[in-house]
Amino acid sequence: MELTSPLQRLQLLLSALLLIAGALLLWPHGDLFDAAQLLPFWLAAAVMGLGFALSWSLPTIPRALFWAVAVLTRLALLAMEPGDDIWRYLWEGGIQLHGFNPYRLPPDAAVLEGLRTPWWSLINHPDTTAIYPPLTQLLFQLHAAVAQQVLLFKLSFTAADLAICALLAARFGAAPAALYAWNPLVIYGISGGGHYDSWFLLPLVAAWLLAERDPPPQGQRPQAWVDLLLGLSVALKWITLPLLLQRAWSRWRQFRRPAPVLSTLLLGLAPLLLGASLFCGLRSCPLLPTGSTFIRHGRSAEWLPHWIAQLWPWTLQTNAVHGLLLLLALVLLLATSARLGVFAWRYLVLVLLLSPVVHAWYFIWLMPFAVPSQNWGARLVSLSAFVYFVLPSRLPDWQLTTPERLLLWLPLLLGLLLSARGRTESPLRG
Repeated sequence: MELTSPLQRLQLLLSALLLIAGALLLWPHGDLFDAAQLLPFWLAAAVMGLGFALSWSLPTIPRALFWAVAVLTRLALLAMEPGDDIWRYLWEGGIQLHGFNPYRLPPDAAVLEGLRTPWWSLINHPDTTAIYPPLTQLLFQLHAAVAQQVLLFKLSFTAADLAICALLAARFGAAPAALYAWNPLVIYGISGGGHYDSWFLLPLVAAWLLAERDPPPQGQRPQAWVDLLLGLSVALKWITLPLLLQRAWSRWRQFRRPAPVLSTLLLGLAPLLLGASLFCGLRSCPLLPTGSTFIRHGRSAEWLPHWIAQLWPWTLQTNAVHGLLLLLALVLLLATSARLGVFAWRYLVLVLLLSPVVHAWYFIWLMPFAVPSQNWGARLVSLSAFVYFVLPSRLPDWQLTTPERLLLWLPLLLGLLLSARGRTESPLRG
């Protein structure tokens, strides 16, 4: 399919130019702890957002231009001041090189004082031990062994991000894949903010696309690859564990025999267990700081937990109630027969709605799974999530106002409703 209309060609050109220009405008304004940087940051993000929105109605995007925009926008943000998560990545990778276990020693441990770097004070939650899974910690160590530098880590995250772009474009085409590849939230979150989420999304997306390949994969070997890829994703981010459980449950429904289920669970849990064995002892395995304030009652830009707390203020003292709600929702989801990609989309939407801690880059998790449907919720929250970045300059008061909360979340909810309505009405249009 070609762009035959001069107006469509102009729209394509404007979309590409605005995305690249917006990225160039964005890169000097990464220090969002400085309130003076917020307005130019938002203006640049708005320029990118306009370019992104112009791409939504394009019937096709030339492959060369697709990749030019995807690569150039990410390269433009590699030199940007990152978010504060990356300093923890560098720190936890670095102390492992000296034989210290990040699951046992928080950054402010006295024994680690001699290893403090010039950027040590930028590490968030310095009194809390590591929260990232074992395979992630091993990758931090591997990268720190090469260079304990922000640019190296960002390049690695960006390479995984571009690999996701390639997988989506190969399966769905360039224009649909632009929902991820030309998405300003994805571009900023990975290449600008320096968040590692592309590492766990890459094996997850690969597992999904392999599992739903047309014609479906036959034989034990392709199925084993799906299980192993899911396992790699779990070993990189705890949040994907229910997707492995859904895979095992679907195998049971398909075969009604324990062998395929056990094979899925063994292969899927192998990367996590092997990684954990390097950090755990015979008597304890402290892979999560369950006693930390962050886990027990931390809050950030949340949706349903915020409104629940307006009715029952006691819920502000514990996040366990929201974990129970998510567990219930997960059980109900597992009762459905949704394919892996649909299940992933529904599960991740529920995680975001129910989680008491939400950061803007968490919405990136939705984007690959929105590509087939071009879901309006995913499109709109890619723009509205930038409201979140008002928070760093407000420390220690990490709270959105009610208008800000509504501005961030309502586009997602309205977009979800719009896409759901479109699905129910589409047969009538046919």
